[in-house]
Amino acid sequence: MKKLIFLFGFLVLISCKKNTKEAFVNQVVIQDNSDFFTKTEEQKLSEKIINYEKLSTNQICVYTIDSVPNNETALYHASNLANSLGVGTKEKNNGLLILISRYDRKMAIATGYGTEKIITDPIAKTIIEQTIVPRFKDSLYFEGINNGLDSIIKKWK
Repeated sequence: MKKLIFLFGFLVLISCKKNTKEAFVNQVVIQDNSDFFTKTEEQKLSEKIINYEKLSTNQICVYTIDSVPNNETALYHASNLANSLGVGTKEKNNGLLILISRYDRKMAIATGYGTEKIITDPIAKTIIEQTIVPRFKDSLYFEGINNGLDSIIKKWK
């Protein structure tokens, strides 16, 4: 009987094991909670991100919200989201999350420890300010994020 209970417990533990990468792969890489993109635009961005991940194992998520919680910065909130979603592999810590907040007009790029060696905070800031924001000012949200992703992918190779 003890062996049977042990075996049952062991099987339950094994079935609960979750690989971070597998957990994120099942997630949607574009989480447009604030309706910035059309379905077609979401699909194009998703394809770009998924194709890049297949080539590099690096994981990217674009996450939009209405506003950042009052007691948090955009970067802090983006980092928490990336961690809770499991963006990046556990071994390489190679995740990146782009957070866009509609009503308070905030944006951040949060990187995992493995990613921040290449996409440093100054590089992320430059991508936001020089690539994404100019397109957003013209209400060209898809173009801004698409161009931002191109810049990130180019630097992250």
